[in-house]
Amino acid sequence: MKSRLDDLFDFACSEVREEDFRVFCPKDPGDMSYVALCAGVLANKQIPENVDPEWFEIFGIAQRGSPEQASHADRFIRFKLFCGAVAAKFLLVEPGLDTVVIVNYVCCSLVQSARAIENRELTQILLEVFPALAKEMEDYRAPSGWVVQEYPFCLLSGMLMAEDLADQGRVADLAEQLLKAEEQVREESFFPGHEFLLGLTNYDSLHLDWLAFASSLANPAKDANIMAVKSKLEKVERWRSEKGA
Repeated sequence: MKSRLDDLFDFACSEVREEDFRVFCPKDPGDMSYVALCAGVLANKQIPENVDPEWFEIFGIAQRGSPEQASHADRFIRFKLFCGAVAAKFLLVEPGLDTVVIVNYVCCSLVQSARAIENRELTQILLEVFPALAKEMEDYRAPSGWVVQEYPFCLLSGMLMAEDLADQGRVADLAEQLLKAEEQVREESFFPGHEFLLGLTNYDSLHLDWLAFASSLANPAKDANIMAVKSKLEKVERWRSEKGA
């Protein structure tokens, strides 16, 4: 797991420069330097031992923001990838970081980055990273008994990467895992929403993106598990209706 996550981190670091952080990081409040946080990771090629809560603001820009200038679109995608890789490394160290690192946002931004960059090596790395991250978070239990409710999003992300690599066998395998994981988390969760997968989290800013991702699953072999995942997500109307409101 660590080797492939390291590969993702190294790939992401090779795609950005410190100037990108100066363009895209939020304006610094007081003495805190968001640019310094990112530049430190890039220079040292490792994440810090302690997760500074200010990363939440940086990740928020990368995951849910957009470049102010259209000419910066390509650079912003690589900034998004870098932030996603850093966030994934944080999750491996401490899966229970949902106040700073929101799992479904991390997964969504990494999928968006990979699809925009269209690099087969990156897609292959993520295909291996996503299921392994899911396993790490599945096994996590806080002393209070709290579990990581969002880890099934990693499995849907893996399906999407396998789809992009035309590996339908892997898509089907991950679909089966997703169906089982979603059911398991639903049983252990506190007050889950009734919507399949999307109801497992209150962090729903990117749920419309997830619904669009699900519609991109082709399923040429009519695999029953892939069909079930697509059908369950296609029946979700809440965020679609809110978008149109």
